[in-house]
Amino acid sequence: MIRRLVASVVMVGLLFGAYACGENVPPKGSHDEVKPAPIVSTSSNQLSSASASAPPAATKSSQSSSASSASAAVPSDYVLDVAMNDANAKYGFNPTDITVKKGETVTFNLTSENEFHSFTVDSLGIDVEVDAGTTEEITFTFAEAGTFDLICIPHESLGMVGKIIVQ
Repeated sequence: MIRRLVASVVMVGLLFGAYACGENVPPKGSHDEVKPAPIVSTSSNQLSSASASAPPAATKSSQSSSASSASAAVPSDYVLDVAMNDANAKYGFNPTDITVKKGETVTFNLTSENEFHSFTVDSLGIDVEVDAGTTEEITFTFAEAGTFDLICIPHESLGMVGKIIVQ
């Protein structure tokens, strides 16, 4: 009698456990896609002291290999190509450290090598996702001086980090 009771309790426990573990659980290693905040386009002459505390706006666009001139809403002072490397499990940005001047508007061409990467500077409100083998473009005006941490969210723990230094 006790043996049947214990077996019944164990069986009910296993059923509840199987049911609870099967509900809306993503496979191990799966992550939801990161959605950055919407990016609003502004021109550099629209920035005022009232907006100085908020990160400057950035514009982002996809770049195809056949597009020779993609126009951004914000005119940039110069273009900087950033490679997002991952060959042979060596993850990194090239260049690793980026130095710009306060007030400069820079267009970044972000090219991912073989894997999905992100170009993320939390304190500046920059978060760009770049699919494997593609290039994304972002134009950003650096309104404040300082040193800001640059990371690739999925590969930060593998050393894919850098700095943006605004002088």
